[in-house]
Amino acid sequence: MNKIPVYSLDHYNKAVIKSIMEKYFIAEMEAVRLFLTSETHKMLEDSELAMWEFSPKSIFEMWEVEKITGDPRNSVHLRSEI
Repeated sequence: MNKIPVYSLDHYNKAVIKSIMEKYFIAEMEAVRLFLTSETHKMLEDSELAMWEFSPKSIFEMWEVEKITGDPRNSVHLRSEI
């Protein structure tokens, strides 16, 4: 797996972690743990998936979908409706 550049990942990490903290009133270290250990973050790191095409808000929404359904691929941003 090729990883996206650190500066890009850092931008997403900060934005998504901030969103988690604000919406769920979670302490910073817990929000960091929740996001960095998620499948959403693993997918974000993979440059072949080109997740940088999504906004941080969309990545946050994918993380929420993962928490609810167990799979970030259930997000409307990633589902392919036929």
